[in-house]
Formats: sequence, C-alpha cells, structure tokens
Amino acid sequence: MFALRQICGSLLKEHQAEGKPAMYVVQCSGLLTKQFGTSYVRNGTRLASSFGQHGRCGKFREYRKKVALWLKQQSGQVAEACARQFEFIAAQRVRRSLQLFHLYTRIWDEVALKEFIRTWRNHTLRNAKHFLMSSIGVTMYNWDSEKISEDELNSYKQEIEGIYRLKASTVICEKCHQRIVIDTRQPGINYCTCHGDKFSASSNEGTDGWKPYIERQDMLIWRREEPNSGGLFAYKVYGTFSDVTAEDFLQTQIDVDYRKKWDPTARDLQIIDTDPKTEKSVDDRTDIIYWETIWPRLFANRDYVYQRRWLVDKEKRLIIIISRVTEHPSAPTKPGIYRVTTYWSYMVIRPYTEFHQPGIEFGLTYFDDPGVNIPSAVTSWVAMSGLPDFLIRMRKASKNYQSYKLMRENVNASSTHCVSSNDEDISEDKVENDNSQMDKQSETEIKKDTEESNRIKQIETTTFAETKENDVSDEDRENMENSTDEGRGLLRYFLLTKLFV
Repeated sequence: MFALRQICGSLLKEHQAEGKPAMYVVQCSGLLTKQFGTSYVRNGTRLASSFGQHGRCGKFREYRKKVALWLKQQSGQVAEACARQFEFIAAQRVRRSLQLFHLYTRIWDEVALKEFIRTWRNHTLRNAKHFLMSSIGVTMYNWDSEKISEDELNSYKQEIEGIYRLKASTVICEKCHQRIVIDTRQPGINYCTCHGDKFSASSNEGTDGWKPYIERQDMLIWRREEPNSGGLFAYKVYGTFSDVTAEDFLQTQIDVDYRKKWDPTARDLQIIDTDPKTEKSVDDRTDIIYWETIWPRLFANRDYVYQRRWLVDKEKRLIIIISRVTEHPSAPTKPGIYRVTTYWSYMVIRPYTEFHQPGIEFGLTYFDDPGVNIPSAVTSWVAMSGLPDFLIRMRKASKNYQSYKLMRENVNASSTHCVSSNDEDISEDKVENDNSQMDKQSETEIKKDTEESNRIKQIETTTFAETKENDVSDEDRENMENSTDEGRGLLRYFLLTKLFV
C-alpha cells in the first residue's frame, strides 16, 4: 500500500500539471488499488482482466506501463522496507517478553518461581512421555485387533464330524457301503467292487468342492482349487494314528526347537512375540512365528510371519491349532528371501480316549501361495510323494518326542550339575560321552532327513515338462515314482514342506 500511495501521488502531480481534474486521478488510484489488492474479488475473480481491458484506452495504457516500470525499479526498496518492518515488530515482541519475565521475577518470590518452573517441567515431561508412547505404539503388534478370535476357534470344533460327512459322500459306496479306491489300494481295507476295478473316487466331489486326491496308510487327502489363486489348491487331510498321543502330537506342532531337529527344511524357526494375556496359560496360547524354509538353489528361500493360536479343550477333548499370515515390526522382509503373504491353516486333534493315551484322529486344512508358477504335473507329483512322506515323518517325530524331551532334561540337568558342583571332579570326556549317547537316540530318526536336505543343496538345474493341467497319466506317474533319489530330494519339500507350519 505504501508503493500504491507513491504511485497515486506521482499521477496526481502529472494531471495537475496538465490541467486535468483531480477526480480522474482518484478514480485511477481506485482502479490501481483494486488491481493490486489481493482481497478484492468480483464474481469470483480478481479485476486483473478488467484492468487489462482498460489498458487499451488512450493514455491509460501509458500510465499502466509507467506503473509496471516503477514497480520493477522500486521492488528492491519495497522488499527492504518490509524486512525492516518485520525486524522491528520481532524486536518489540522479544523486548515485551523480557519485560514481562523481569516483572514477574520481581513480583514473585523465589518459592513461587520454583513452583512455576517445576509445574512447567512436569507438564513438558508428561507430554513428551505421551508422545513417546504414541510413537512406540506404531511399532508394536496390536493384539486386540489382530488376535484370532474365540468365535473362529469355536467354528472349527465340529471339523471332525464334517470330515466324516465328506468321507461318506466321496469315498464310500452308497450300495455296498465299502471304501472306493482313490489312487492306490491300501492293505487291510475292503474296497467296493460295484463299479469295477478301474473306478476311482477322484471324480467325486463333496461339499464345498472337495475332491478325493490321495490315499495312504491311515490317511485320506482331499484337495480343492482356490478361487483367484492361479490354479493352486487347498488340501484337507484326515489321519488316524493309533501309536501317537494327542499331547505329543501337539508338542510336535508347537515346539519350534524340536521342529528344527526333525524337519531339515527349517532353516530358521523362532517365536518372536507372544500375546501377554496368554503368556502364562498352559491350554490357550497365541504366538507370532517367524519361519524360513530352504528351497532349491534355483529359487529364493521362502519365509513366513504368521500368528498361531492353539487351544486345549479338555471338556470336549479337542485340540485346535489355527495359523495365518500376519505382519510384525520385529520381522521385516529380508533381501534375497521371498515373503509368503498368503497362508492359512487349521488343525483339529481328537484323542481316542485321553490326551496322554495313544490313539488320535486329526483333520488339517491348509493353503499357501509360494509365489512361483510351477507346471501342474510337477505340483501333482510333489503332492503325491512329498505330502504323505512329510506326514509319515511327522508321525515318527511325534512318537519320538518323549525321547527328545528326556534327552533335553538330561542335558539341562548335566549342565546345572556341572555349574553348581565345584568340588566334584567331572571329566570332559564323561560329559561328551553322555551327550553323544543321548544324541544317538534322535540321530537315527533324522539321518534320512539330513541326507535329503543335502541332496537339495547339490542339485543346480532341473527341467520339467508341463502336461495337461490336473491330469497325470499312469505312465508318467510310474516314471515319476521310479525316478532317482536326487530328483525326489529336490521336490520332496518343493511346495508342501509348509504343511504344518
């Protein structure tokens, strides 16, 4: 506005010298004020356009050029004047603040001043603590919103009965009520002969699209193509193990240290977080698990971050284990390792009599997407060979869990005894012999698994021909089953080692 006043003053002097009325100059100054005033708006737009139209009329165009030239020449001075004004105002504010502080220090005594400073400091620290806790909360796992709910647990309590109905509708003949062959005949089972020897139950479809897929000793497996998965299948397993207790079978699933011993594909497996509300519970617990699995060298290893909740319902004699992927700040993605983002599973275990007595039946349903396109013939062969072998290995691990538990207790007792007894003379050779003897109990069971893991690392290239989707001929299947041990070692855990995460 200071610049506008100078412009209007110069225009007034020029028009008075030319004998023109002062009212014309006043009107010109009004137009200039409207033109350069940022707050003047008419019909939603500034008056710059109307000012441009008047610029074509007579000498007004010359005045416009003079004004623009003057503003260009005086822009530095205008900016300098604004800076001085700002400095002056800031200095006055600082001076006023110092005067107020000096005044209050003179009015208040020393006690009042200390009380004021203490109150201000507590207020600042309290706000800082609140801000810090808010920042930490962003990096903590939200158990209240992410935890597997009670309703989801209760929804799987009838899973075994549902498998009974699925079994009756897909693998039991309606006429003779005998078993129908799925892929191979198993000893000790009476099969149906109503439809001939070549009839297979694999074409039957039960509820929710489940089709019989594999039959092995004490195990039935169905599969179902998942929608929007690119042709991947979910699997449902029903098994009956008469030589395994429910307690040992549960520990085989949830004991991560034991899993690393009997599963050679588990490169890293650890519990990274536990729900504080279930940390001390022995029958209901929720953990966050990180698991890295070994893949052939042609592929990157896969890792999982998933929430696992298990519940022991002693009233209904059921054990329920639910797992699904999640995200946790303590387990960010790692370079060179593919993070699996689609995985879920649920297992229901029911003992024949008691939890500690041998004899269980279980149902497992699971699905995961490893993030790689593999021909359907390969996935079919992997499922037919790797899945039953993995279940058999898990069955052996469950039978040997008590031996592993006893060995671990003996090792812990030996370590405690060596530390506490300083006066006794215990030789290192004796300790090594004891440990070696205990290790031999489990070495026999996992020797075969270790050899297969080594074969996986030695294979560098593998080529597979994709056949018709979901269809493997008898000749191809026979060739696959008679293939070398190296090929089986490569594909044994190619997709389905993630079964019991």
